[in-house]
Amino acid sequence: MGREPARARKYLFLLLASLISLSLISCALIKEPKPVVMESRPTDEAQEHLLRGQILMAKKNYQEAITEYEKVLLLSPRQPPEDQALFNIALIYAHLGNPKKDYKKSIDLFLRMLKEYPDSPLAEQAKIWVGILRENVESAKKIEKMADTIQDMEKRNRSLQESSKLKPSETKMEEPKLGRDHILQSNKFLAQGNYEGAVGENQKILTATDPRFPKDEALFNLGLIYAHLGNPQRDIDKSIDYFNRLLKAYPKSTLVDQAKIWIGILQENGELNRLIQKLKQVDIEVEEMKRKK
Repeated sequence: MGREPARARKYLFLLLASLISLSLISCALIKEPKPVVMESRPTDEAQEHLLRGQILMAKKNYQEAITEYEKVLLLSPRQPPEDQALFNIALIYAHLGNPKKDYKKSIDLFLRMLKEYPDSPLAEQAKIWVGILRENVESAKKIEKMADTIQDMEKRNRSLQESSKLKPSETKMEEPKLGRDHILQSNKFLAQGNYEGAVGENQKILTATDPRFPKDEALFNLGLIYAHLGNPQRDIDKSIDYFNRLLKAYPKSTLVDQAKIWIGILQENGELNRLIQKLKQVDIEVEEMKRKK
């Protein structure tokens, strides 16, 4: 009788030992759960400001658009859509219609975007913009030098005009400078804002049969007139055409180098303007699609 309780206790101990072993094995096999890392996404608020900026930009409210994009930079630092905001601010500072246009700021913003977001889908566009804007900055410096040259030419023309009034007897004996009166009158009209009159004076030189007329200067002047920002009939294509005619017909003219510079800057500005208009149209189309949704 005494052996049976002892044997029962023995089996009970074995059972408990087995259960403890199983529990230890189970603990060893169970892996510690890994924390779930949620992918960071731009806030809805940042997206709203981005959209507002695009709408304001399309409406030419450039400063207000910049304010909206700057809010995106604050709400979404170091993550999209910060790259879009930087890109759009850079576009605004490159926009020809922006009265506060600043190519240097635009370049700096594009470079910042490229540095912080090299894999952005906008990176390639930003690289192109940087190249174009840098060329335009260099061209602007050349234009400043050209402006000084033009001023010197105008001074020389004025001095010639004054000398012709002071010394009428001497000028009669000199060989007449054919067409010079048309050039002087053209400059006078241009200074008065009479662009049509200036065009007419230079056209008279081009239609003259005498080869001694300064036709290279007339072509150059017509290129300037049609490139003039104040000219209501401003036509960049016509301007480039006149400069090209000068290069082709008078390759040894002293005005050739200036004409080449003008062609370069006008072509760049034309491409820049077309690209800006295209991007604006894309923004408008995107906005319309979002509204339809």
